[in-house]
Amino acid sequence: MKHSLRKKTVILIVTIAVVIGLTGILVSSRFIGRLIDSSYEDKARDIARTMAAVIDTERAKTLNDAVQAIYRDTEEVVYSDDWGSPEFDAYIARYAALEESEAFQGLLAQLRKIQDVNDVDCLYLSSLGGDSAFLYLVDGAYEDACPPGCADPIYEENRELLYNPARGYPPYITNTEPYGWLVTAGAPVYDEDGGVICYAMVDISMDTVRGEQARFITTLAAGLAGLTVLICLVAILIVNRVIIRPINRLSSAAEHYDARLGDSSEIDNLTIKTHDEIQSLYSSFKQMTHDIEGYIDNLMRTSNELSQTRIKASQMDELAHRDALTGVGSKLAYNREVQALTAEMARGDARFGIVMIDLNWLKKLNDSYGHEKGDIAIRKICSMICSVFDKNAVYRLGGDEFAVILRGDDCAGVEHLVAEFKTLVDASENSGGEPWEAVSAAIGYALYDGDDTVNDVFRRADYSMYECKKSMKAARV
Repeated sequence: MKHSLRKKTVILIVTIAVVIGLTGILVSSRFIGRLIDSSYEDKARDIARTMAAVIDTERAKTLNDAVQAIYRDTEEVVYSDDWGSPEFDAYIARYAALEESEAFQGLLAQLRKIQDVNDVDCLYLSSLGGDSAFLYLVDGAYEDACPPGCADPIYEENRELLYNPARGYPPYITNTEPYGWLVTAGAPVYDEDGGVICYAMVDISMDTVRGEQARFITTLAAGLAGLTVLICLVAILIVNRVIIRPINRLSSAAEHYDARLGDSSEIDNLTIKTHDEIQSLYSSFKQMTHDIEGYIDNLMRTSNELSQTRIKASQMDELAHRDALTGVGSKLAYNREVQALTAEMARGDARFGIVMIDLNWLKKLNDSYGHEKGDIAIRKICSMICSVFDKNAVYRLGGDEFAVILRGDDCAGVEHLVAEFKTLVDASENSGGEPWEAVSAAIGYALYDGDDTVNDVFRRADYSMYECKKSMKAARV
């Protein structure tokens, strides 16, 4: 389908205007968002520091000592991730009496007073539980407050607190399903000797301001859309006058030109003086025939460049489907294989199974010996997997998680393959080598038996692996 230069020009102008408008919206959104985030982070930091300065340190120390004493006597800590479970309730019950203490009640009243004055969602005090947990001392929230002793794991970004307690919690913003947009900050509470007792923490909701931000962006988008339309109209009028009309005249002259007659008078009599590329086009029009060979050469070079581009794209695609650390298939390659299996299921000729393998104790290994040793362990377990299963069917789905897609006879012999792998794992665990060499892993599998989706088979295999991991952990204890 042919399109006139006028139509192409209009499309180009509109496209450029839209791109500029969208870019303006995006830049404005990010700039405003950064200003809002910075403002809320400063507010959270200031409130945390103020709370740390005015909090009753004697009560804070008394309550922290009581919580820490119970925590040290607890054999197994149940984290807040298991909130509502019988184990969690039993764990929290050990601290229940502290809620009636004078220290707790006094601090609670003080937190809520500061909380109400500053119109924030939640103020609370927490302290470090050894090197593995953050413990709540008192939570000023009016609903769903975390009780004393409630433990959160220490995430990697906060692990510096173990070595630098005075660092506190620099402000950070999160968006989670139960709490929405929150900015959180914390400051250390010091005793009279300059030691850190606990941390004064603050959570401020940003849901309302995020809504206002969205409405502002919508208004800005509407304004930019109107401005874009106006700019397009003006640009089209200008382009029509200085580009389209001269080109139409040149086109008309070219249509009437007959090479057989050699009459170029109409072209010669044109008066195109635009002092730009159109005038240059007019001046070089007669030389067009002599330039054809040059154009063909350019086309050939372009074709060669496109061929090289396709080769590079193919190479990049191959790299994307290989895991850089282990050399087995990547998560992207696994997803592509899932699509193939789904097509087979739709045709009714699917016969496959999935084996899930999960390296044990990787986090502990990384924390104790560093990620380089963890990488050695990952490569070691991957090598063991590939020695039992077809390497081309092995995929690394995450840091310590592998999947094997079984096909054909491997489905019938899966129990033998799993037993062979477990034998290798037992030998590795009992080898007496370094922790990153004497690796172990849990394994589970599931075969396709009419499931609705490949993910159904995956979930059954993952559950089987999880049961294996539980039994291995129980045996190790």
